[in-house]
Amino acid sequence: MSKQVKILFCFHYSILNNGGVRSMVDIIENIIKKDGVTVYVVYPTRKETAIDYLEKLGVKTIYLPFYKLNKNGRKGIWKYVIKKIMSPFLFFKLKQIVKREKINIIYSNTIVIDYGFILSKMTKLPHIWHIREFGKEDHGIVLRGGEKALYRKLNESKGIIYISKAIERKYSPHIRKGIFQKVVYNDVLKAFINKKSNFNINPDNSLKATIIGAIQEGKGQLVAVKAVEKANKLGAKIELHICGEKIGSYYNEVNNYVKNHKLSDQVYFDGFKTKMNEYRTDMDIGIVASRSEAFGRVTVEGMLSNLAMIGADSAATSELITDNVTGLLYKNGDIDELAEKLVYLYKDRKKLKELAIN
Repeated sequence: MSKQVKILFCFHYSILNNGGVRSMVDIIENIIKKDGVTVYVVYPTRKETAIDYLEKLGVKTIYLPFYKLNKNGRKGIWKYVIKKIMSPFLFFKLKQIVKREKINIIYSNTIVIDYGFILSKMTKLPHIWHIREFGKEDHGIVLRGGEKALYRKLNESKGIIYISKAIERKYSPHIRKGIFQKVVYNDVLKAFINKKSNFNINPDNSLKATIIGAIQEGKGQLVAVKAVEKANKLGAKIELHICGEKIGSYYNEVNNYVKNHKLSDQVYFDGFKTKMNEYRTDMDIGIVASRSEAFGRVTVEGMLSNLAMIGADSAATSELITDNVTGLLYKNGDIDELAEKLVYLYKDRKKLKELAIN
C-alpha cells in the first residue's frame, strides 16, 4: 500500500479572483483527485470565496491570522505588530495540528508570507516555495527584512517553483546549487475555455477592448486609456472597458484623466466582476499593459475566450504571446505603438479573428 501524502498549503489571501490564489486553487483541485493525497489549507485573512470553494471540494481549512511580509505604510504597521505578537501562540497551535495530522510537506504560495517556512524549521519538514511575483517590479512590494532575508529563507527551503522564466531569471542567481528549482506555468482550468461563435468582423462596427486586473500603476490602465484615445483620433472606433475594483489613488488618477479629456464615451469603468467568461464574451480585444507581469493569467484566459490579445513586450507576457501569431506585442510603455496595434486590428478584422482563434 502506498504511503499517504499530506500537504499543508499556506495561503496569503482568501479571495478566489486573486490571480495567485486562483492558480493555487486550480492546482489543489487537481491534486485532491489523486489517491493517497490529503490537502490542508491555512489562510491568514478572513474567510472569503476561495475558502468556501475549497471546503466544497472537501479540503480541510484552518484560519490563523498570521502577519504578512509586505509593508503597507503606516496604515498596516499596527496590524502587523499585533499579529507578530500573537504569532508564538499561532505557531504553537499550527505545530500541534501538523503533528496531530501527520503532515509531510509544507507549501507556501507567494513571497509575502513566511509562516510556512518558519513552521518547516520548527517541525523539520520539507518546505516548497511557489514564487508568483517579482515583488517591487510588478506590485511595488517592499518586504519587511528586505530581499536578502527572503533569499536566505529560499536557500533554506527544499525547493522553489517559479511561474515563468522571467521570474526564474530574477531569483535563481541568488539560489545555491542543490536547491530544487523548476519553472511551472500556472494551471488554468478547462472551465476557462470559452470559445466564440461570432467574431466582430464587420469593419463598420466599433471594437470593444478590455484591460482586466487590479487598478494599479503596475498594470498600466492609464497607458491603455491614452492608447485608445490616440487610436480613436487616428480614425478607429474602440471602446475601452476597465475591469477592476474602483478604489485607490491610481484609480482616481485614471478616472480624472478620463473626465478631463472627455473620454467617458470611449472608456468605461466596469468595476469588479466575478463571471469572467460572460464578461469576456462581449469583448473583442484583451490588453495586457503590465510593466512587469510575473505570469499573466489574464493573457491566457483572454486567449481561451478568443480575444485578440495585445501585450507589453516584457517579463512573462513575452513568453505567453508569440508576436503576430497568438497576439501582438508592443514596446513596454509605448502608447503610440499600442495605439498603432489597436488601429491595425480595427482596420484588419481578418487578422483580428486569426489572432483570436490562434
